[in-house]
Amino acid sequence: MNTLLNFSDTSESREHVWQRLLQQKLVQGDLPAPDATQSSINQAWYIRVMLGFAGWFGALFLMAFVGIGFSFVMDSSLASMVIGIALCTAAYVMFRAVKRQDFLEQFALAVSLAGQGFILFGLFKEFRWEDRTLYGVILGLELFLTFLMPNFIHRFLTSLAALCAAYWLLQVAGFYGLMHGVLALAVLALWWSPIMLRQAGLWRPIAYALAFALLCLEGSRFVRPFYWYGSELAWIKYAWLFGSSLVNIAWLSAVVLVLRRQQLALNSPIAIAALCGSLALCSFNYVTPGLSSALLLILIAVSFSNRILLGLGLFALLSFLSHYYYQMQMSLLYKSMVLLSLGILLLLIRWGLGRFFPQADMTLDEGA
Repeated sequence: MNTLLNFSDTSESREHVWQRLLQQKLVQGDLPAPDATQSSINQAWYIRVMLGFAGWFGALFLMAFVGIGFSFVMDSSLASMVIGIALCTAAYVMFRAVKRQDFLEQFALAVSLAGQGFILFGLFKEFRWEDRTLYGVILGLELFLTFLMPNFIHRFLTSLAALCAAYWLLQVAGFYGLMHGVLALAVLALWWSPIMLRQAGLWRPIAYALAFALLCLEGSRFVRPFYWYGSELAWIKYAWLFGSSLVNIAWLSAVVLVLRRQQLALNSPIAIAALCGSLALCSFNYVTPGLSSALLLILIAVSFSNRILLGLGLFALLSFLSHYYYQMQMSLLYKSMVLLSLGILLLLIRWGLGRFFPQADMTLDEGA
């Protein structure tokens, strides 16, 4: 398939990728200059994870040091927020000053996270936890820091914090069960947007945060999978169905975008077969929560040759199906029949593609 490739460090590969994208009419203009945060993007994902955890630990120790040494900070919400703003400002200056220095970047990350911790501490002392203003302010703060701080890991973490605040804002406002559907549509829109090419340093960590938050939110429903059934309000009771429908819409839209990228008409036999198979898979999403979300990430990963998303999607798919099988609210016979039907459907789709559309494999290989 046509891919949204990651730029490597060599100018030859960058130019080669850009020429391929120009030929496919996915981009316009000259090759953009390398992003200042490209060094963070090129790091292996496990290194980013370790550095992110290191930043969290550093922030906790820094908060503990300030809290112990200056006890008045923890007693006054205003003082806490002022210290937090000062720390975030210092972190911004350090991020702008240091270039390709891992130690100083991680120190700046810890300072920023500590500053955000002090600000959140002050906000929670100032507002009640069920106040919408609290989560609205947190959402605005995290979005501001996401676009302000030029660091991949920082943008990923602040994006997650912003999504968490948005989730609680919807919960407090009474819009239950919608967040995973909104996240699925946002993941689809961002990964297929040309802005991912032009400003990868800014939007790629946000895209990863959206995908990760989508799976975390789907997984959190397993803790209390029938939480909404206990409500007397019809909207709260069936809101998760509407959210799952939005996820299905995102999944079907992704299938349509892939078909268009392969220059296949939607009324062609292979497109009709793909859409019918996708619709059949959508029906299982209402029985096995998280199925369409995992499939959406897998399809995006294959379309854009992204190993991180592919691994995340496959792990989520296995986790969702395994958890569904071990749920105690349903009989083992019922769950076995559902999983058996899903497996048969997938095998029939694969057999039908190979039997009636043998040219599909060749088409996909040529576009890869």
